[in-house]
Amino acid sequence: MNISDLRRRADSGNVVAQSVLGICYLDGTEVEVNYQEAFRLLSAAAEKGAPRALANLARMHAAGLGIPRNLPEAIRLFEKSAKAGEFLAQIELARMYSGGIGVPVDGDAALKWYSAAAAQEGRLGDCEELREAKAYIANAT
Repeated sequence: MNISDLRRRADSGNVVAQSVLGICYLDGTEVEVNYQEAFRLLSAAAEKGAPRALANLARMHAAGLGIPRNLPEAIRLFEKSAKAGEFLAQIELARMYSGGIGVPVDGDAALKWYSAAAAQEGRLGDCEELREAKAYIANAT
């Protein structure tokens, strides 16, 4: 990954570069973890509606990564991202609703989001989150 090129494109307003570089700073991929820079870049991309940026910004709010933990904001951002089809946002929402994390336990909402995630099976390879969604659906029906 060319971090210098990503930085140049992100600074010029490229939403994909802002999202990718923000995630790099969030996870420490080829750069040092820098939550302030991750938040800045992900917020810029999220303002433009980038689903993956929204999901990762939600993750920062949910876990309090470099910012105060804010579950209502995390849920709002996860929902916006999940409605746009972001798989991991759908999984996180399902987990929050099934476990009562920041919201009352709601099996119907959990089933809705796990089902939305499982519906993406054809475009995903086998992964732990997809198996989790299928297991929840099997147990709920």
